[in-house]
Amino acid sequence: MLAELNVENVALIEKSRLSLGPGFNVLTGETGAGKSLVLDALGMVIGQRAGADLIRTGAQAARVEALFEVPASSGVAQALEAAGYPPEDGQLLLAREIHRSGRNRCRINGRPATVGELARLGALLVDVQTQHESQRLMLASVQLQLLDAFAGPDVLELAGRVADLWGRWSAARSELEQLRTRERERLHEIDLLRFQIQEIDAAALRPGEEEALMDEHSRLAHAVQLQQLLGEALEHLGAGASSGADVGALALSGMAQRLVQQAASLDRALEPIGRELLACTEQLGELARAMRRHLDQYEVRPDRLQEVVERLELIDRLKRKYGNSVRAVLEYADAARRKLEALESEGSRAGQLQAAVEELGTRYEQAAAELSRRRQEAAQRLSRAVERELGELAMPRARFEVAVAPDQQPGPSGRDGVTFHFSANPGEALRPLARVASGGELSRTLLACQSVLAHVQEVPVLVFDEPDAGLGGRAAQAVGERLARLGRLRQVLVVTHLPQVASMADFHIRVEKVDRDGRSLVQVRPLSPGERIEELARMLGGSTITDSARVHAEELLRLAGQAKAAG
Repeated sequence: MLAELNVENVALIEKSRLSLGPGFNVLTGETGAGKSLVLDALGMVIGQRAGADLIRTGAQAARVEALFEVPASSGVAQALEAAGYPPEDGQLLLAREIHRSGRNRCRINGRPATVGELARLGALLVDVQTQHESQRLMLASVQLQLLDAFAGPDVLELAGRVADLWGRWSAARSELEQLRTRERERLHEIDLLRFQIQEIDAAALRPGEEEALMDEHSRLAHAVQLQQLLGEALEHLGAGASSGADVGALALSGMAQRLVQQAASLDRALEPIGRELLACTEQLGELARAMRRHLDQYEVRPDRLQEVVERLELIDRLKRKYGNSVRAVLEYADAARRKLEALESEGSRAGQLQAAVEELGTRYEQAAAELSRRRQEAAQRLSRAVERELGELAMPRARFEVAVAPDQQPGPSGRDGVTFHFSANPGEALRPLARVASGGELSRTLLACQSVLAHVQEVPVLVFDEPDAGLGGRAAQAVGERLARLGRLRQVLVVTHLPQVASMADFHIRVEKVDRDGRSLVQVRPLSPGERIEELARMLGGSTITDSARVHAEELLRLAGQAKAAG
């Protein structure tokens, strides 16, 4: 339950510490006293939309703290633990600050949090029913949610399974449609990739081939010039075909070596020079033999030159189309093979998707049909339960029916359309609630639904903002009795202007506006038994409280006590 609400600098509330009790809590006060500010503050701390306009004039920030007591064995405690915020010693403290800059500071049990996290936990803890919520009751989607909640956890689980199957079925159908739409494009791309791969494979390219061909092309294209140059070089070495034995670098080097060798016999210091000359002579001979081998390879081969030219042109053509090098062309071919494989597999993917669409469609239809059957069973029970509640809310002749139309277009919630039908008077046909209910009837119908759902929902705190608007007399008394009975299952916080409703409360809080130092302030405080009589007398008699109003107030409290004892 909500044990304490601390509010600072929220509009006209400068500072207020509000303690609440279990059961039925009621907020009363003059019109415009600021009762709605208390609900605004509560909404702020449970993550509802709140802006800087809530900050009190002259203050830099508004702050609200809400302390909840959560029994460790409750389903709410388990849900909070699953959300990552287990209660500490059975308590959960939510806090939020709103600054004029628009910055929010949120904390959960002292740990930094986001507004979204406050909202998720707030939804587990508090269900706020305002006059706007009464209008929401007319929405078909809300009526469907209420029916599923009433039907119980098994139906909620089945509804979740239907939604999951719908999502998967829709995704498979969408992907299959996309595959079919781009089938022509896919086949064209497959043909192009096959041609490109075949063209590259037919060329049988090898890494490094282009460089080797360019070298060979240079040798073949300049074979005559190479023969001439090497031939002359060999002539100079004295290793040419026409050179004399004693002419050329080799012969001269040999002669020099022999002369130095003779000199070294006279001066041993010349021996190293002689050895170096011998090595040079031998190296010149080796070079001459190597040059001769190269010279023998240089022959004019126009046919081979043409082959090399054509091969280089082929490589150049492939490079212009697929990459700036042979390696890049080969890498393009590998990538094309992978893409071709993926595109060809789409054909089998289409078959798989078609099978999945058929299977998921069948499973969806079966689950949706079962969900529809369960909803129709629950609709009969909900209709009877709400009718009983309406009878206790001073509408004994009202009829209420939950109609389930199981032949709607399929969707994430199944094939059912759910409509709440209502008739307030005998002889009047049942019609959709949105078309026939007045504001007071809507409020009581919402209260009747909440009373029924209180047995199946675990939200511990229910908040009602003037659920008795437009009512009076016996109807108001009936609403008060129902709220008191609802307070035995949940903590209930109600804003009301009616003494019949307020008299049924277990805990009475007054909101009043006072002037202090030229400024208006809103004060919130619990009432003692004596003060409660005065407040009820004010609600009964207006601005002037008479003795008869006090007597009437005491009588209301006495009758309320009897009703609660008997209830």
